[in-house]
Amino acid sequence: MGNGQWRGTWLRQIALAIGYAIIYEAQHPFSAPQFFLGSAVRLICLLFVPYRYWAALAVGEAIPNWLVVYPCLDQLGAAWVAVRAIPPIVVVMPAVWWCRSRLALFPTDRLTDIKALLVCILASSLAWTGYSYLALNLAIIQPGDAHPRPIMALGYFTGNYFAILALVPWALIARFEYRIGQWREKLRRAWESRLVLEGWVIMLPAAALLGFFVYRHDKDYQELILGAMFLPVALLTLQHGWRGAAFGGTIAIICAAIVVPSQWQDASATVIQAELFLAGTITALFALGAQISSHKMRERQQLQDALSIQKLARQSYQQGELRQRQIAQTLEHVASTLYVSYGRLLQQRRHISSVVDDESHYLQAISAHKQLHLLAERLHPMAWRERGLPAALNDTVGGALDEAGIAYSCKIVGRGFTRAQPAVLSAAYRAACEAIVYVSTQVACSSIQLTLRGGETNDARWIFVGVEGLIDETKVANVILDTRERQRLAAKLGASGLDLGELHDHVCLFDGEVHHRTGRQRFSVTVLLHDPQKTGRRRDLTSAAGRLWVQ
Repeated sequence: MGNGQWRGTWLRQIALAIGYAIIYEAQHPFSAPQFFLGSAVRLICLLFVPYRYWAALAVGEAIPNWLVVYPCLDQLGAAWVAVRAIPPIVVVMPAVWWCRSRLALFPTDRLTDIKALLVCILASSLAWTGYSYLALNLAIIQPGDAHPRPIMALGYFTGNYFAILALVPWALIARFEYRIGQWREKLRRAWESRLVLEGWVIMLPAAALLGFFVYRHDKDYQELILGAMFLPVALLTLQHGWRGAAFGGTIAIICAAIVVPSQWQDASATVIQAELFLAGTITALFALGAQISSHKMRERQQLQDALSIQKLARQSYQQGELRQRQIAQTLEHVASTLYVSYGRLLQQRRHISSVVDDESHYLQAISAHKQLHLLAERLHPMAWRERGLPAALNDTVGGALDEAGIAYSCKIVGRGFTRAQPAVLSAAYRAACEAIVYVSTQVACSSIQLTLRGGETNDARWIFVGVEGLIDETKVANVILDTRERQRLAAKLGASGLDLGELHDHVCLFDGEVHHRTGRQRFSVTVLLHDPQKTGRRRDLTSAAGRLWVQ
């Protein structure tokens, strides 16, 4: 078993070395001095391949690299060959190891620290620039060849930096999306996303303008447009965070690579300065986009936490309503049982007590039964349990207001509320009772009109409750006489006597709103409740793109 594991490890090392050598050779035709594709490929491999396979990567690059370098021994000299024989991937291994291990480039499997990533990109680009420029200075200069200039080092730096900055972020996005799975669905959603649409709308005109000046061979405007390519990238960054910077920055870098001459000695200092300015601004936009994405991520997390708390509160509210319903049913059963048992007891003791005593005990039995029934009605009306919310609003609420001397009318519009969740219906009934009690205590109203409307808008169900109290000056005396009954109204309806602020907190469980309006002869309170079953659009915000850690 040990020999099998050892053999399997070596086979994986050899396979990785051969595979990397093939990739190394395949990228050469697409690599150019102004866009070193090989540098991006090397860094991507070092970022994602485990440390135990780094030796295989070095071997996979050393062999093809030596086959290219050794034939130049007579032309460029032994010093150049000695430096260039070192595989370029080995040069940056210490920097990448330090960023991965010490700077925690990947805090978890699904998170990436953009700040550490930018440090890694900069360190790798500087290391390869020093490596290339050192080899260039050690080469034997042939008659007629130009001597190395410092501007060539800047050219090497921008060539490395541009390629890495253009490709590495996309490798990170692909790595993250691969861990989540469902590639086809994610590719479809990515293609239909606003980032892709706005990216092409913003970046294509800028690239076309740059291409026009390149075609016209107008060097001055070419350098100006090259330096101004960061403006559309900034727009995408402000809209979409660091992924917008990656999308726009890739297009801007590719355009810059096309504009810059393929030979550094042909590039002017102004063009190199424009490239350096573009590289610096895109880096700054990556950092800015990271902060924007981090802020959005925190907002989504806070929204998710708030939605979770709200969901728990709704569940607790519904469980409380169910308990009240069960208690009300139990009280009704106890009241009926008590009434029957008391009646049997009175019938059995008729021969030993007077008629007056029997009548007194009978009245006590009726009073006890009535008190238990009223207590059950306050907790959960029987009309609601047996015939639904409209019956409770018409019968239970109407009976309580009639006893208080308040005229009452109930208007129910639409049937949308019939498909709402039980918790929303419970909240609508409680909100109606609280609003009625509040209106009756605020003004000496002689009549109350209740409106219940249910509907559905944009796949979201809602319930509207409106309570309007009307004042009739001719019935003020009756209102004063019924003051005691009005004071008992809250107890009869099972209301807590909430004010508008407390009522607003109550309906916030269902994303509700409370409004009130005061007139000369009327006072109204309106409540709007939303069915949480159809509020998926707010939850979709929590699963939007841009989920990488960017602190």
